Amino acid sequence: MNAALATLPILVTLGLLAFGVRALYAALSALATAIVITVTSFRTPLAELGHAEQHMLPTIVELAAILFGGILLSELMTRTGAQSRLGNWIGSACSSPSRALLLVMLGVTPFAESLTGFGIGVIVAIPLLRQLGLPPAKAAVIGLLGLVTVPWGSLAPGSLVAAELGGVDFQQLGIDSALLSAPVFLITGSAALIVALGLRRAVASAGDLVLAVAALWGTVWAVNTFIGVPLAGVLGGLVTMVVLLLVSRLLEKDGTGARRESITRTLSPYAFLVAGLLVSRLVLESAGVKEGWWTVVAGPGGWLLLTAVLTTRLLGAGDTAGEPVLGAASRAALGRWWQVTLTTVVFLTLGTLLTVTGMSRELAEACASIGSSYLLLAPWIGAAGGFLAGSNTGANAMFAAGQANTAEALGYSTGHLVAVQNVSAALASGASSARVVLAAQLAENAPGPSAAAVVPAAPARESVLAAGSRTATTVLQAPAEVEAEAEKATSRPVDTRWVLRTVLSVHALVFLTTGAIAVVWQ
Repeated sequence: MNAALATLPILVTLGLLAFGVRALYAALSALATAIVITVTSFRTPLAELGHAEQHMLPTIVELAAILFGGILLSELMTRTGAQSRLGNWIGSACSSPSRALLLVMLGVTPFAESLTGFGIGVIVAIPLLRQLGLPPAKAAVIGLLGLVTVPWGSLAPGSLVAAELGGVDFQQLGIDSALLSAPVFLITGSAALIVALGLRRAVASAGDLVLAVAALWGTVWAVNTFIGVPLAGVLGGLVTMVVLLLVSRLLEKDGTGARRESITRTLSPYAFLVAGLLVSRLVLESAGVKEGWWTVVAGPGGWLLLTAVLTTRLLGAGDTAGEPVLGAASRAALGRWWQVTLTTVVFLTLGTLLTVTGMSRELAEACASIGSSYLLLAPWIGAAGGFLAGSNTGANAMFAAGQANTAEALGYSTGHLVAVQNVSAALASGASSARVVLAAQLAENAPGPSAAAVVPAAPARESVLAAGSRTATTVLQAPAEVEAEAEKATSRPVDTRWVLRTVLSVHALVFLTTGAIAVVWQ
């Protein structure tokens, strides 16, 4: 009976989200349900409830700061034109189709998503993919498949929630999540090449794929192990871009000195943010500070806010347009921030309440009754939360504590199962209805290849990525023909059902693999 009651808040959440109710209202309804059940069946002293929420207060403040800082930085980069300049530069850096695709999917997207979160990786990637020649539907699919470092998205607040509610060490969770991400990177990267180039050319591009996956995974693992969790996705994407650009420069013999010089200042806000986080982490570790308000001020939230305030000056616009741009961007960011933050806080409060009242423990005991077979189901449980909530943070707030308690009941590693939850929920959040609709709209509205997009220095055998149903369009194609094909591709509406079906099929293969790994990962 108690186990059935304990499932009600989660069933209310999933049911309302499945019927299209907004995440905030679904979260509030689930929280109200949990409060009623707490009062009637899972009675807990008010002092204990208050202490738990007080303990989560620094986390809530840090999450709110990260969310606002990330949204504001993205808004400023867009309004100053820096995002566009960066996209144009990256789009022209490679003439090899496979390396150009992987540069965007496993470099640009993880970098942008890890730095700011909230689907920014998709917003940056899809216009680049369209410029490379992909038709809208394929650009939408590959843009969504590129959301592979969501556990470190927006500097890892979702992983922080999972660690807090799952009762595991934050850095160890980052390391375990990195280990589990190796098949994620490989499977999604392979699928992206097949979607874009066809099976034969994807197999021929296996060397580029292995290089990109090794660079991304190796860096993500190393940063989690030796530096810290928040910067893992940012540096992983950055290193992957650098590796692919260097290989392209060596193999294609295409001078890029002018482009490197022109892009340096555009990257300065990101460089300032990464440097600041590294320095502050070293200072805090030297002082022996591992928790408390100083970690909030000197952590990702504080540095994101400081970077956003200085962005226009770092880009060279501060003396003339800094205050107007910052003011307008702040108002726009605030309008987007409050609801996202409120929803996240409600989900976090719900997860805390489920943990403190014993509802998560009751659920864990019920799930543990099926034995070790539960390990095969664990990725799908995390994925259900990520898919329906559209947020790794929200999904972890719902299920991380339950997964941890189930692991204890099974005698399984708590850290490993929480990592399974974290990685699965993060990947599935990229296939949520909101993300799919966003990707489809971006792909339909982004301009396709034109005469200006043709790489003039490429040899005749090279090609840009597929347009329409064909596998490639030669770069020497007449400009008028390129424009006609681009217009035809753009005029076709994106079939969101095909996009969702394709992405979920790839994700399903990842979840099956993750479940198998969980069984043997003791």
